[in-house]
Amino acid sequence: MNIAVIGTGHVGLVTCVTFASLGHNVTGTDSDEAKIVSLGEGRSPFFEPGLQELLEEELRSERLSFTSEAAEAIGGAEVVFICVGTPPRADGTANLVAVEKAARTVAQHATRQVILAEKSTVPTGTAQRLARALGRTRPDQSQELAIVSNPEFLREGHAIEDALHPQRILVGAESEHAFAVMRKLYAPLVEQGADLIETNIATAELAKHAANAFLALKISFANALARLCERTGADVVSVADILGRDDRIGRAFLDAGLGWGGSCFPKDLVALERLASKAGYQFPLLREVARINDETADAALEKVRDAVWNLEDKTIALLGLAFKPGTDDVRFAPALALGRRLIGEGARVVGYDPEAADNAQSELSGLEVTGDPYDAALGAHCVVLCTEWDEFKVLDLAKLKEVMAEPVLVDGRNMFDYKEMIEAGFSYYPMGRPEQA
Repeated sequence: MNIAVIGTGHVGLVTCVTFASLGHNVTGTDSDEAKIVSLGEGRSPFFEPGLQELLEEELRSERLSFTSEAAEAIGGAEVVFICVGTPPRADGTANLVAVEKAARTVAQHATRQVILAEKSTVPTGTAQRLARALGRTRPDQSQELAIVSNPEFLREGHAIEDALHPQRILVGAESEHAFAVMRKLYAPLVEQGADLIETNIATAELAKHAANAFLALKISFANALARLCERTGADVVSVADILGRDDRIGRAFLDAGLGWGGSCFPKDLVALERLASKAGYQFPLLREVARINDETADAALEKVRDAVWNLEDKTIALLGLAFKPGTDDVRFAPALALGRRLIGEGARVVGYDPEAADNAQSELSGLEVTGDPYDAALGAHCVVLCTEWDEFKVLDLAKLKEVMAEPVLVDGRNMFDYKEMIEAGFSYYPMGRPEQA
């Protein structure tokens, strides 16, 4: 099939390369001409495992191309994916200007019957507004442009895997023709065992926000339990393991630590709460989920303060700066939230991350970065494990202790073993677990 993708950010670029790898002809378009040139030369603008290699492979296959001319991408396309940003406005509602602009562009340049697929995360009711805008832009073609909701469920750090081996594919549509086209598009994945879920558009639009909100809720629940465990002597890891043995609950996303970050959970949680309020329903649970997440950085700060006493003139090393392993994304990263507090209290903060160091330094004024975890810990009075990259699991603890001013480690992800840390001579401060200093 011939596919166009408007927007070449994280979702858009992953959509481009993975559909091309499935055998479709894909053209990606973006208003950022410099990015289009870079992509055409085979350079990914961000880190995602497997993305660079797949980009190069599909460019060589000639199934994938990029252009800054939207008309070139859209003309002849059977399906056009909208993958543009929907950043939050000041009031928390999603800014849909780019979505509307993309849809109107499709209406202007479509040369055949086309499916317009919402891949960007949008609030329920967006498709209705798009249909109205399309009808006004090109009333003679309004019957030729069918809108579907096809939200992505990609995890940063696992996006290629999630796109090529999805658990479920969600398609919301209002016509059998639209469903038929999307079935054809996703046929290779359905044949591999992916669950294709077909529903109305409103349900599909709401489901994406609901999924992210519920995952954020599970993490915040675990972090609230961690605060309680610290006050009662219980072990939050054991509590989570016990909860996870219940099939109704499951163990995933019950890891206590520094909380969640990234671009999706923060904005989607607020957007869903604003959507509910606009619909006449108050959803205070969502605000509490966000509040609990915000307090995790304060809880970590208190642990560091307890460990080193005064923070002025102390050096604190942060291991891991991305909001999660497997990405260079530092948007709303818990490590930076903690770093900002530490710098504000007079500490010198040095960070290391295998992929996100440059982005983190650009985001947080006063942060120093190094190219090696031991260099980050050099002369440090405390190391804080912020992001659970695999390379940190095999740190040479003896070497780490040797380069530090004081052997103090705050484990913001409960990644290390109690006994191992104590035997290595560290004062060890985990999250939601009995401390051994």
